[in-house]
Amino acid sequence: MKRIRSILKPFYIGVKRNLLKARLRFAPVRDLSGFRRVLVIAPHPDDEILGAGGCIMNLLEKERAVFTAFLTDGEHSLPDLDPRRVAEERIGISKGVLGILGLAEESVFRFHFPDGKIPRDGDSEFAVMTDRLAEVMRKVGPDAVLVTHPHETWPYDHVAACEMAIAALDKAGQSDTALYGYWVWLSYSLPMKRFAEIDWGSTVRVAVGDAVRKKRLMDAYLEPLAPNGKPWSGVLPKEMLSMFDYPYEIVTLLDRKTVSGATQSRDSVLL
Repeated sequence: MKRIRSILKPFYIGVKRNLLKARLRFAPVRDLSGFRRVLVIAPHPDDEILGAGGCIMNLLEKERAVFTAFLTDGEHSLPDLDPRRVAEERIGISKGVLGILGLAEESVFRFHFPDGKIPRDGDSEFAVMTDRLAEVMRKVGPDAVLVTHPHETWPYDHVAACEMAIAALDKAGQSDTALYGYWVWLSYSLPMKRFAEIDWGSTVRVAVGDAVRKKRLMDAYLEPLAPNGKPWSGVLPKEMLSMFDYPYEIVTLLDRKTVSGATQSRDSVLL
C-alpha cells in the first residue's frame, strides 16, 4: 500500500496543483498596500518570503511599515545536526534576507518558540506564549496581520501560528485589524476532498510584481548548505516549491470567529 501511495503521490500532487490554479483564475487580484502598518507572522524563517514575499516587497515599495515576527528559529529542519547550530545559521540567513529587503532589525521580533512544537490552542503554554505575541501587536499597532493559513494541514506549526494570531489579536483588543492567511504549504498538504472548505469568496491573488527579486530572496534561504549537504531550511518537496512559480501569492481574509476552533487536527494527512 505504501509503495502504491508513493507511486501515485506525484500524479496526485500535479492534479491537485492544476485544479487549484484553475480555481484561482476566478479569484480577484488585490493590492494590500492600502494597509499602512502590517505585521507578518512566520512560524519559521523562510515562510514569510515563500508565502508573502511579494506582499512584503509591494508594501515596502509603497513605503508602508512592515514588521516580521518569527515564532521559531527552525532549529529542527535538519534533525541530524545540533539544533543550536541550525538555529544560529537560520537566524543569520534570515537577517541577510531581511537586509536585502531593507527591513530594519528593530522591526523584527524573534520569539524562539520550539520548532515543531508551537503550542496549540488548549495546550498548557498557549496562553503565556500568546501573551508575548499580544505585547508585540500592542507595540506595533498593525491594521493588518498576515499569518499562515489555518488550512495548512501540515506542518502543524503553521496551524498553531494562526491560532496564536487570533488569540493574540483578541488579547491586544485589536478587533478592527484585518487578518489574512497566506499560503505556503496549503496547495501541497490540503487533500483535494477538502478544497470546498476554503473560503473562496474571501481568497484573493496578490501580484508578486518583481518575480526575479522574490526568486532571489527564496534562493537566499534555500541555497545555503549545511555540512551534511542539505539546505539549512531543510529539503522542501519540489512539487511544493513549484507552486511558487505562480506569479501571484494567495491570501485569504479570515473570519476569526469562523476560524477559531475549526483549525485542523494533529493527525491530518496529505492524501
